[in-house]
Amino acid sequence: MIINNFIKIKKKHPKLPLLFCCDHASNLIPNQYKKLGLKERILKSHIAYDIGAQTLTRKLSSIFKTNAVLAKYSRLFIDLNRDKNHINLITEKSDGIEIPGNKNLPQSEKIYRINNFHQTYHNELKLTLKNMDELFFCKTSLICIHSFTSSLQNKIKRPWEIGLLYKDDKSLYKPINRYLNNNSNYKIGKNKPYSGYEDVNYTMTYHGELDKRPFISIEIRNDIFSRNNYSKIEELSIKISQAIYYAQIKLGSPYNNFAKNLNLS
Repeated sequence: MIINNFIKIKKKHPKLPLLFCCDHASNLIPNQYKKLGLKERILKSHIAYDIGAQTLTRKLSSIFKTNAVLAKYSRLFIDLNRDKNHINLITEKSDGIEIPGNKNLPQSEKIYRINNFHQTYHNELKLTLKNMDELFFCKTSLICIHSFTSSLQNKIKRPWEIGLLYKDDKSLYKPINRYLNNNSNYKIGKNKPYSGYEDVNYTMTYHGELDKRPFISIEIRNDIFSRNNYSKIEELSIKISQAIYYAQIKLGSPYNNFAKNLNLS
């Protein structure tokens, strides 16, 4: 049985070879799992999903008139940004919080979640990228959207407001970083608060690096998405979209031609 584990924003005619994805968009748990035994306040916290990331992903997809693929369920149920063999693919504890519904899982349940949730999401990403590659006759750029907490358990403040995660291919990282540093006052983390080289970036590694396409993960500090920060969210969205647009121009042909047709400059 194939289970729909993703939300797809599909444009009838995407305007450029650029796909957004959001691995941790949702805090939902499938009904039959009874919220994994967690209280509602836990499911509304950062351990269940990337606060604000879905909002930004949808906004960017709209601005660029292109497709996006978003996770339908919480990373506490299964983390779509981890390899199938990662120790925390189905975590028993997150940020000091025990996850009762993930304790002592039989192998059959782990395989069920991998096949019906993890695999379906990544199959959809792979198929969407393939279809867009064929439509535009080039490798589609992949941009993964995430958010991170302003501090960890040690309460030390993370100074970065935007984190740019990359690996060996810096074709998106360099222009995005340059644009944001030259045209905004945001503090930019270069491979911060996590490194693109760590084993917690499965999506950009598998679909980006290994598939030899332009890719990056953009992390936003989640306190920016607080309810009283509407103006800052709007400003952030504009700056991020301008930086992505600039990067598409700098990629050269054919990316720059498709981007120029959007007239976002």
